[in-house]
Amino acid sequence: HGRHIRADQQDVQIVITTYGLLPRDMEHLASIEWATVVLDEAQMVKNPNTKAARAVRQLRADQKIALTGTPVENRLSELWAILDAVNPGILGGLERFRKNFASPIERGSNPDAAVRLRRITAPFVLRRTKADKRLLPELPDKLEQIAHAKLTKEQATMSQGVVDQLLVDAEQAKGMRRRGL
Repeated sequence: HGRHIRADQQDVQIVITTYGLLPRDMEHLASIEWATVVLDEAQMVKNPNTKAARAVRQLRADQKIALTGTPVENRLSELWAILDAVNPGILGGLERFRKNFASPIERGSNPDAAVRLRRITAPFVLRRTKADKRLLPELPDKLEQIAHAKLTKEQATMSQGVVDQLLVDAEQAKGMRRRGL
């Protein structure tokens, strides 16, 4: 946690914080010139407007590395946000990225855009899949078992009551609250 270190402590080798604490400790952490900043679960900065994403961009470091299993969950702008957090400007500004890459790729109107994006990002994106056994030979295959369990009459009644209430609440709500419900 950043509050417990001082910039003049030469014996400090590593500082671990959370995306939640980073903005709170920003004044101190931004004053340090870091050798390396590693963003684990980097999908946490996929929205460039969050406090955490803005804080990450303020950190000064010789290198920044993003680790994520899900660089793109909903739209390509998430990939832009993660790459821009560790290598600012690599894909240009967000609006330019949307115009040149995201929109044409997501609409399928310009297959050339995907090739261009891959060519730009390839040197900076290291990718592996869990199927690649050379990387993790001891990792067992994923096993899935589906087990169905019947609800008791009381559980079914309670569950249906919750669902019914959610539908009523969603019908009366507006905007993002409605979508969430």
